[in-house]
Amino acid sequence: MSAEQPANTTIGFAARALLWLQMLTLAVGAMQFAFAPETVDRPLLAALTLGLLAASTLFVRTVPALRRSAIRQQCIEIAMLVVAVTLLAIATGAATSPLVTLYLVPLTGIALAFGRWWLVLLLGVVIAMLGFALGSLTPGIDIASREFGVMLMSALAPGIAVALVLAALIEQMHGAVRRISDLASTDALTGLLNLRSFEEVLAREHRKAERFARPYALVMVDVNNIAQINETLGHEAGSQIIKAVAAAITRSIRNSDVAARLGGDEFVVLLAETDAETAAAVAQRIRNNVNAGTVSVANRLIRANVSVGLSHFPEDHLYPKELMILADQRMQQDKELRRSPAA
Repeated sequence: MSAEQPANTTIGFAARALLWLQMLTLAVGAMQFAFAPETVDRPLLAALTLGLLAASTLFVRTVPALRRSAIRQQCIEIAMLVVAVTLLAIATGAATSPLVTLYLVPLTGIALAFGRWWLVLLLGVVIAMLGFALGSLTPGIDIASREFGVMLMSALAPGIAVALVLAALIEQMHGAVRRISDLASTDALTGLLNLRSFEEVLAREHRKAERFARPYALVMVDVNNIAQINETLGHEAGSQIIKAVAAAITRSIRNSDVAARLGGDEFVVLLAETDAETAAAVAQRIRNNVNAGTVSVANRLIRANVSVGLSHFPEDHLYPKELMILADQRMQQDKELRRSPAA
């Protein structure tokens, strides 16, 4: 699961939910016409409102410039729902309209779209102000009276409360989705990306590098003698060494760079927008930081050391997998040189 997939799934769910809420508002408004025409004081206004809501729904969902930004699209749709409910209420009795309860629709929409309780509360305040405006348009109602305040609260408070609870649940769901995504994309021992997630990041960086003619480099890192450490001191000692190397790699690179554990004792680092000379300096920094660290296991201090290999785009190869293979080959050469008695 890539990091973008959960977000896209959540955005898609919110977009579908908002569409259904808009359809619900249109259906309730049309039913008011069909089954209770005597309650529609201003039929022309009601008809124009339903037409405006339908047209805005189609417009927002078909114009490419609006579809590219999900947040902008959802804000427009929620605003149109508030406007439509207000106009429908004006057309069917203002503060005494049975359609005042439809304010629950935009409240539900903002809870589903953004999952933030404070946004629900803010919209609730706006709707309460609109409720007072509706009261001022209703003959025989004193908006300063206690009776009107109780009537408005009984009409709006349940919807606001439901939307607040829904927003809290959506926020928790978003957090759970993010945690699941993190677990699926990271290595459990080191917290670095796993191979699948790294390949997705590398593919994106490669496309960007090709499009804008920017360089990048790969650094392959292998921990030496980890098998011997596992055999002599146990796998816990080996795990501590792996974690120490991962921490040293993280200290050696920028926030814009990406490190991953390929499995076992191998790591790879993507150095974005980095030339060959700078990449070589970073590789040496990784080696130095690893060598400078020690791990205490069973009252013994263990010092790790690594072999490294570099590949660089665009000088070496054109494709990401070839660059990874080349960096791995050069890392193996570095390992052999360090095993040589002459090294």
